[in-house]
Amino acid sequence: MSNLFIPIDQFLDQFAQRYRPRSVEIKSLTLRQLYEYLLDHNIQSWNNCDQACLQKYIIYRHKGDKQHATFSKPLSLTSLKTHLASIRVFFDFLESKEIITSNPARLVKTPKVQQALPKVIAVDTIQELLDQTPDPDNPLEIRDLAICELFYSSGVRLSELTALDIKHISLSANEIRVMDGKGGKDRIVPLGNKAKEALQKWLTIRDQWMKQDNALFITQQGNRLTSRQISNRVKHIASKLGKGLKINPHMFRHSMATHVLESSQDIRSVQELLGHADISTTQVYTHLDFGHLSKVFDSAHPRAKKKPKK
Repeated sequence: MSNLFIPIDQFLDQFAQRYRPRSVEIKSLTLRQLYEYLLDHNIQSWNNCDQACLQKYIIYRHKGDKQHATFSKPLSLTSLKTHLASIRVFFDFLESKEIITSNPARLVKTPKVQQALPKVIAVDTIQELLDQTPDPDNPLEIRDLAICELFYSSGVRLSELTALDIKHISLSANEIRVMDGKGGKDRIVPLGNKAKEALQKWLTIRDQWMKQDNALFITQQGNRLTSRQISNRVKHIASKLGKGLKINPHMFRHSMATHVLESSQDIRSVQELLGHADISTTQVYTHLDFGHLSKVFDSAHPRAKKKPKK
């Protein structure tokens, strides 16, 4: 066995004294794979495993190698980030033992994890969903449709809607005051006509129920609806369409942002509606409908306009 492995054993022994077995197992697998890679490339000393070497290794693991049994499967960006974190901790250990003079792993770039695009409900589907006629014998459906209308109208987060009280709604001013669910500033959000009508119907019913709480949305016992209860009721409303739709509350927020941005092209207003502190968070919605953006480009850009046929 190469001398490369001796510090790995020492590190794992020390690490095992302070951390859970699963964490030790992950570190062990990572370092054994790195060890195998270094031997394959005839690197016999940790001092020869510099930044360039480690960067090549990370790229190699990202691409995978079908010809190599250990490295045949490419690592995802998330797995690579965890992989590199383990290597950095190990090289800190090597530095502390003066086996190396500095930690080259700290200079290796951490792969960027690609942000998954939010799932958006098509406009036609949303219209069909919200235009459902509630069962007159089931007041819960009137409440649930009001919840869905408010989600789509305001783009509030689930935690924000759950926290809404009666006092936060102003039907006369067509607005709601949202207590920011991410610890930022509270914000005023306009209330659409459809959402206003749905809320008016719901408030008539709410006044007839036991009211032990000031919450806007309550159970028949008068208690504030929980986030889980609201999520389940949204799924119930979606299931009534019979199209196998899998809809969660956050999809209304994504859909509102996308549809407003597509119509207005005003990203600053969408940022304010959503309560994003940084516009870069809002910019994810500009990538959702490339077809729409392509049409805008083709019609508006002076070098993209098609010349009329002669």
